[in-house]
Amino acid sequence: MRLIDNNHAHLRRATGALVCLMCLILIPTVSLASGFGISAEANTASFATDLAFYAGAFSTAVTASINPSATMAVLAILGAIENAAIYQPDSAVLCSIADFLNGVPILREVGKLPIANPYAAVFLSLIAAALIVIHSFAESKFVSEETIDKLDKLIGYICTVSISLLPFVTNDALEADPPAGVKGAALVHHTGFFSNAASGAPGAGTYILAGITVIAITVFYYCIYSCVDNWEVIVAAFPMKGTSLIWQIIKAVLHMILLVLQIFAPFISFIISIHLAVAGLFLFRILKRNSQYYKDVYVFTILRKIFKRNDEIPKIEKHVPRRLKKLYPDMELCMSVYTFHGVARLPKRSRVWLIKEGDKLDIVYKRLIRKPYIISWSDLKTQHEDKQFYLESCARFLKVRTEDLKFEVVMSTRYKPESEMLSELLGLKDFEPVKQEIKENKKLKRRMKRNKTAAEPV
Repeated sequence: MRLIDNNHAHLRRATGALVCLMCLILIPTVSLASGFGISAEANTASFATDLAFYAGAFSTAVTASINPSATMAVLAILGAIENAAIYQPDSAVLCSIADFLNGVPILREVGKLPIANPYAAVFLSLIAAALIVIHSFAESKFVSEETIDKLDKLIGYICTVSISLLPFVTNDALEADPPAGVKGAALVHHTGFFSNAASGAPGAGTYILAGITVIAITVFYYCIYSCVDNWEVIVAAFPMKGTSLIWQIIKAVLHMILLVLQIFAPFISFIISIHLAVAGLFLFRILKRNSQYYKDVYVFTILRKIFKRNDEIPKIEKHVPRRLKKLYPDMELCMSVYTFHGVARLPKRSRVWLIKEGDKLDIVYKRLIRKPYIISWSDLKTQHEDKQFYLESCARFLKVRTEDLKFEVVMSTRYKPESEMLSELLGLKDFEPVKQEIKENKKLKRRMKRNKTAAEPV
């Protein structure tokens, strides 16, 4: 245990050192991108502008990963304001706001998106508001998890990647300070590594920046969105009303802060986005593991009772990993089980598979890169000194356990109709008589304690 704690301590220290180092490296870079220290040379101006644009694209992707629908709505609103000369040419206020937004390279390009019009802004705003209401109720979140949330995630990713590719769909290079009243694209071309003077096309440097940005967006968008989505599932499964609504309020405040910083303080927004991205990488596996447990044990069970109440429980689950299908091509049984105690050193709520193939009955844990961890059921019982294993039926789940809880795994209550088969297959006894005996012993001890207290002289 001391070795594990030391490893965790070293990991935390290394993570802190990595974040500090990234900040030290990024400060001069993003300062240059924000306009500090830019020389009059065209190459330097082009580099700074391109870097500022892609830093903004990365920040936008991080913001969108927290709330894709709301981010799309805000981008549509800002794009509509950027195109005020088209939709509201007589509005001096909107034109002045558009001139201010032109000072931020990433926002300057938002007006080129297909959603940059008042109609899309109204439509996307209504969708964002509807999703916030849906996610404010735990039951609605459970249903939307497998439907509209996946579409919302995909649309947000497509839009953020599209922003990164905007410089390749226009012949006008970006300019750091466009003239008042002129929208977005500049009227001059930079020369050198980041642009081509003859054609105005992006140079090799822009392609490199775009490639790095798209890769970063792909990785970090997936990680951060998954972390937020998994956390919402955990909050929705939390046995207390109102937690989903409180989380939606917190998420809306965080989202608003990131958007305001991106408009008024792009440098700070980028630094915060980097920290959120690093946090997403480290929290990804933890939240995914716990979310998978709550989804399988609670969410999918509830959905099955609503939509597939009369369907037979499949002996082989639908989402069995391919690697396990190759290892057990003739499997007869494959059920998901979640660990609490007594299965190697796996963390709590790790998903393992109970697989039967012929005479083999194994517990299998799928690992990302290494070979799956496999232990036979007989070896597992031997490790626990051949203690009697029991099947306990609770309102929340089915539990396979020893009396002293040195071994404890759980599975969804959808397997209750298969309790007899599982008991025979795994050599389990019903825990109910043992539970009643434990209760009676506790009552007897309390009664004896009361009698002893009453018999003592005052």
